[in-house]
Amino acid sequence: MKKYLADSARTASNTYFTDKVTEQEVKETFDNFAATGEVLDNQKRRLFYGKGDALSGGEVDGFSIEKLNGNIVHAIYGLCTEAGEISEAFLKAAQTGEFDEVNLKEEAGDLLWYLAMLFRELDTDFDDVATTNINKLKARFPEKFTQDKAYNRDLGTEREILEN
Repeated sequence: MKKYLADSARTASNTYFTDKVTEQEVKETFDNFAATGEVLDNQKRRLFYGKGDALSGGEVDGFSIEKLNGNIVHAIYGLCTEAGEISEAFLKAAQTGEFDEVNLKEEAGDLLWYLAMLFRELDTDFDDVATTNINKLKARFPEKFTQDKAYNRDLGTEREILEN
């Protein structure tokens, strides 16, 4: 994983364009995202922990989670709810001027736990996913991150890397 961290730094944008979004826009977006995370967390508790009363009705044509792999659904819910909690940490940091790194590490650990659940169901692991991801990014950014290559991607080549 240390190699992944180094490789990911090479393929990351190090530019921070704070003049391209307003603080109001950022705050509203993350407020909404954090609120959505709370809604999803409530659904997750009902769906996977049996919290609350049984419900019926509310079907949507062409949409059903009933026959989906429950562990994959659980992992997706978990990843989204933990991302919502990271959004809350971001909002708090924007008010206090600093991140609570202990909390961020805890939330990152929760994200890893849900990723582990997802990877088990997909019959893969962290190393395989990390290697494939970095190979895709290295194809996109052969030397280092560039804005041009970020916008003008060879999706065919990237898909080929992902499939192999």
